[in-house]
Order: sequence, then structure tokens, then C-alpha cells
Amino acid sequence: MSSESILTTKGLRAGYGRVPVLHGIDMEVGDGEIVGVLGHNGMGKTTLLKTLCGIIRPTGGRIDFDGMDITRDPAHERSRMGIGYVPQGRGIFPTLTVTDNLRMGIAAHNADEREAVERMVAEFPRLEPMMDRMGGALSGGEQQIVALARCLISDPDLILLDEPTEGIQPSIVDDIAELLAKLRDDRGISIVLVEQNLEFISSLSDRILLLQKGVVTGEVDASSGDESLIDEFTGFGAAGGASSRPSVRPSQPEPAATGRTIPSADGKRGVSSARPTPIQEAIYMTVRRPTLAQMRAIVEDFGMYMSDDRISEFLELMEPNMQSYDLIDAEPDFLPPVDYPRTAGYRPGSDENAMNAWYVKTEVKGAPRGPLAGRTVALKDNVCLAGVPMMNGSSTLKGYVPDVDATVVTRLLDAGAIIVGKVHCEHFCLSGGSHTNSTGPVHNPHKRGHTAGGSSSGSGAVVGAGEVDMAIGGDQGGSIRMPASFCGCYGMKPTHGLVPYSGVMPIENTIDHTGPMTQNVYDNALMLEVIAGEDGLDPRQYAPQVDNYTAAVNRGVGGLRIGVLKEGFGREESERAVDDANRAAAEKFREMGATVDEISIPMHNMGTAIWTPIALEGLTNQMMNGNGMGTGWEGLYVTSLLDYHANWRQRADELSDSLKISMMVGQYFLKHHRGHYYAKAQNLSRKLRATYDKMLSAYDLLLMPTTPMVAPPIPAPDAPLSEYLQRAFEMLNNTAPFDTTGHPAMAIPCGMSNGLPISMMLVGKHYAESTIYQAAGAFERAGDWRKM
Repeated sequence: MSSESILTTKGLRAGYGRVPVLHGIDMEVGDGEIVGVLGHNGMGKTTLLKTLCGIIRPTGGRIDFDGMDITRDPAHERSRMGIGYVPQGRGIFPTLTVTDNLRMGIAAHNADEREAVERMVAEFPRLEPMMDRMGGALSGGEQQIVALARCLISDPDLILLDEPTEGIQPSIVDDIAELLAKLRDDRGISIVLVEQNLEFISSLSDRILLLQKGVVTGEVDASSGDESLIDEFTGFGAAGGASSRPSVRPSQPEPAATGRTIPSADGKRGVSSARPTPIQEAIYMTVRRPTLAQMRAIVEDFGMYMSDDRISEFLELMEPNMQSYDLIDAEPDFLPPVDYPRTAGYRPGSDENAMNAWYVKTEVKGAPRGPLAGRTVALKDNVCLAGVPMMNGSSTLKGYVPDVDATVVTRLLDAGAIIVGKVHCEHFCLSGGSHTNSTGPVHNPHKRGHTAGGSSSGSGAVVGAGEVDMAIGGDQGGSIRMPASFCGCYGMKPTHGLVPYSGVMPIENTIDHTGPMTQNVYDNALMLEVIAGEDGLDPRQYAPQVDNYTAAVNRGVGGLRIGVLKEGFGREESERAVDDANRAAAEKFREMGATVDEISIPMHNMGTAIWTPIALEGLTNQMMNGNGMGTGWEGLYVTSLLDYHANWRQRADELSDSLKISMMVGQYFLKHHRGHYYAKAQNLSRKLRATYDKMLSAYDLLLMPTTPMVAPPIPAPDAPLSEYLQRAFEMLNNTAPFDTTGHPAMAIPCGMSNGLPISMMLVGKHYAESTIYQAAGAFERAGDWRKM
């Protein structure tokens, strides 16, 4: 290490809210030194860089930069001092040109923009042909070059670099290795490099810190060649203990000008020229090869028995397969374009977020004209909005920033909507109450201290409070309709597959639904018109039938036949006031000209039981074991979300108790009953669907309470587990069956009890959303539901 340190930390601690991540980091970075930070996903590498650059405020310890205490300085001040940051995923603005992306790097540094941009083009010849291209149209490697140039344009003394080789082709990896070494050797720039590419980090770094669960557990001097410590810590390396890391070449004179020379800058710290150069001719195997120990564990998991020699023989013969993976790894991902500019937004304070409904506020303006022009929309925080943070209610996902827009986002923006932020949802959407989000409970807009419902808790709250015109919700067991019921708004769970789920974090493909939540019926129908229809990316869609839903809102109910479902009333958990208000609503339909009869479908009482194996085994298999995506379907896989979500395994204790019990049940039946009950429940769901369909051949709609009760109190922080789980699942017996059968169902406010909304649910034939809107519109015109 250089005799002079540019950066030191002592006892550095940081985290997200109440969740600690860094547990006392001591580190030093010398002038002109590259310090690598190596560790698996979820170990705190990115949190460390964000804390060093000021994005995350430390909870303890001290940071000194160039002899000054910067522990409490904000990020923009650290940038002015000479700290540059290149985030994981590059942070390129997809709807800005490369030129404008570079200009963003000097906006706060009072430099001459034209001169600075020209200097970067001279230093990065790769930039010249892409200056007018949009950031979102670049490959991953091209974006990384732009991100580095944008950082260097402000002339930093220290660069914090997060996963620069992730998802980019080997040729550009070589260029980046050469560039970073030149920055160190010619300019004297210090670099903190976070990586999982072992060959890259070990060949380039002067020292490597090993980070595990927020603690530095070891340090390797790269010049010592002590690779065994790294391999032991990471499990990286080739079979039989032979390192797949290329050997380091001795220092050699630089070749003649290659077009990539970066001249020294005046005023920079001088460093010795007798420093090893990086590997320049190494062929990077971008996919890590398995170790003997890793493959031994896999063999044992399969129930096979092999000697180490036999396993090693297999390992050698795997190399052609591994090379195929190298080729896939080198290709840029094939993702939909991001079309509208936006900022990352901000976390609102309590003065803007009294219900704790908002996660991030931002403003993404859509097209200047369209059916939703000027309408404000909030997105449930399981919906990908590129460039804006997403946590899906869970601390284990906090820090993730999507790189794509969900299909529904693109369609809303194309229709002129203004997306004003992301709203909280329950922990990975596993609660019908609003008390499981990692940031704390979401409160009911009508009575603080009562649930807003889940899992689209924030969506229901902000629409019910009138803070936005409309919101996107998600529904796997009632998660659009239950918060709509408790918060007094209109929530439509469309027919399964009518609205594309692409770019929304899944729970289980066969029960995933997304749809509109609004303050009135017309807006609900209008929003569905905008977001419905096939997108070619969602396996849940099978020839969806769209309609002009707004045309149905004013038709009236004359001639409609409505069946009041007996089994939806008088349940063990039912409240008398809710049943009475729903029967009064049925009478209102009769007065308006509909035929209304009480009907009975005894199998409705089996609906939640049928849903249970599908939901619990399905979510365990797909959302958790399958890292959100699973396998076996064609369509849009959000690989960045898959990778980030996989970190839950290192932080499983942070998962909500509602998710834990669901996983425990699901894993038990997957492991010890072979998935038999999931399969049988899927078969029985066809029987349940046919049973509803038979009744719907005689009636246009089924009517019952959405939730059998009004919004119950939020459990106290020290509530017993039994109460916590009761408040998470007690309300879904009328809603969950229609997630398994895929029928459209809508929550419609129909009264009040003790200051809290009551809701009825109308269920229709598959793709008969217009019939539901026809009845809902008539009921809305019949009077103010708050006074019924």
C-alpha cells in the first residue's frame, strides 16, 4: 500500500432502516492503489460503496477522505471533493443520448461542458460513434464505458466501482482492465473495486478485502499470490483446486499508442511507475467454474455417490458446456426499451407520507396526449419502473433498481399518464393485512391504526385517500380487492392473463394477476382499456379478449341476472353489518331492473383450500427457490431482479412471518409429498372453475362481500404470532377462489360501518369485465356509497 492514504474508515456501520448491513468496517486505500472487495451476493459490498459515496448515511464509525472527516457530508459534497461513483448496472439514463449522459457527469462541477466532453471522446475512442445514440440502446459493455467516462469527466481522485464486468463481453472486460490500470499508473487515481469476477479482481487489485455479512474477514496482498485464501473464502476456482485464474504477466513497457491512452492530468498525485500492469492477454472465463467441493455437494444433493476422482473426471468434461455459458454471459441481455425520462425520485418524509403508503415519490411523464393524459398513477412496489428503486415490501430486496419498465408501465405512459411514485406493498406480497412491510405498517385512510389491506396496501391507501387518481395493484389471493374493500375504492382483478404481468415480480404464474384500482368506475374501466391485451412476453396470456370497457359503464342493469352467493355470507369470520350492506346492495340492483336471486355453490367453501397448495407450494418453488422467475416458460425474465432477489438466502431471518409460514408449509409438501398436492389442487381448480361457470351460464354475475369484515386493527408490534398471522390471512375466503379459477372479480364500495368502508364483490364470466362495469356503474350512480 502507498505510504499515504487517501481514504480510511474506522468502525464503519450502515444499513437500511432498522436492518444493519455493515458491522464495523476498517479499511484504508492508498494513493494510486486499487483495492478489491470480494464477496458473494448479499454480503454488503454495494452497501459499502454507497456508504463511502454518501448515498447511505452511516449509523456509526468514521470516514476520512484526503485527511478530512466526511462521515456526515452528503453525496454531492463528496463528489465535489473528488469521489466518483459508478453504480452496479451503470446508472445510465436510457432516454438521454451518450452526449447528454456525459454532460450529467459535470453538471455540478462548473467545468466547460464542451471541452470536457471532447476530452472524454479523445480518451475513449469507443465513444465517438455512439455520441448521438440513446443510453438505453447501448449494450452492457458500451454502457459501462459511458458510465466510466461520465465518472472521469469530473476528474476524481477516488473511484468507487461496483461490478464493472457484470453482463458484458470479454473484449470490453479486457479494455476496462487496461483502462483501470492506466488510471492508477498514469493519473494516480485510487480505486475501490467491488467484483465477483475472480480473474478480473485478482489480476487488477493491489490488495483484496474479503467481505462476508458486512465484516471484513480477511485481506490478500495480490503480490503474494496467495490464491488459496480467496478460493477458500469464495468457493471460486477450477476443479481439483487448480485455479482458473490466468497467471499474471511481468511488468512490460506499454505498447505504442493504441487509441486508448489516457494522458496524465495536472495536479494529480504522483505514483511510482514500477507497478505491475494488468493482464492484457488473458481470456476471461466470465462464468465461474465449479470447485470440487461445490460439485461434490451437488452430487450428494442428487442422491448420487461418486469418488472425488470420478467427480473430477466429470468436471473436466463439463468445459464445453461451460464455454456455452461464457458465450451467453458475454451477450447483452435482450430487454424491452425504456422510453420516457425519469429520475430515481426520493423517499418522502412523514409530512408527505402520513399513512406510510409511499416508498418512493417521483414524476414520470408519459405522452403529451392520450386517454389518461394528466391522470396521476401510483405503482405497487412489485412493478418494475426502470431507474426507480423497488423493494416489494422486503428489506432483502431493498437497494434493487429495475432496468426495465413493466408492460403496464409502458402502456400507462403511452396513454399520457403521469406516474408519481411507488407505493408500499406487503412483504413479497404475502399478507392480506397491511402490517408486514419492512418499513412498518400502512394505515387505513379512513381510520388510522386500522389495516389498509394487502398486499396492495399502499395502492389502496393512496387511492382511498384521494392522493392519486388511480393505482396498479396485484392480486394472487385477493390483493387488489382486499385493500380496495378496506380503503373504499374500486379494484378490478381482471380475467387471468387479460393484463400482461411482464415486468411485475411474480409469486406463481397460474395465480398472478395485475389490474386497476381507482376512485370511480369509469376511471377503472378506462385504465383497464389501456393496460389490457397481449404483449407477447407473458406466458399467462392465452388469446385474451379485450373490449371497450368504458362503453359499458352507463348501460344500466336492466335485464342482468345476478346471483347472490349464499356461501359468501354468514361465514365464521363475517360481520353482520357487512352482510347486511351487501344484501342491501343486491336489493338496489333489483330496484334498478336486474333479476336478483339467492344461489348456492357449496364448492365455494372449498375454494381457499384448493388455493392453498397452489399458492404456498407455488410461491416456495417459483418466487423463493426459483428466485422469482423459476423455469419452464417463455417470455420476459427480468434477470437483474432474479439476481438481486437471490440474496434472500443470506438474510432469510428478515423475511416476514407471513412469508415464513407460507414457505415452511410449501417446502414441507414439496419435499416430503413430491408436489402431489400442488398437482391435485391444480386439477381440482378446473373442477371449481367449471362449477362457477355452470352457475354463470344461468346468471351474468355473482354477488358476495369482498371481505367478510371491515378493516380490522393493525396488530401491535409485540402482538403474538397467532394474531399477526390471523390479521394476514383472515379476510381472503371470498377472494382467493377466483385467483385459482381466473374469473374477473371487482371490489365495489357499498357502505360504511364504524367509520370504515364496506365492499361488495361482483364476479363475471371469463373476459366479461364489461358486464361487471355495467353493474358497477349503475350502482355508483344509485347514490353515495358512504351514505348507504
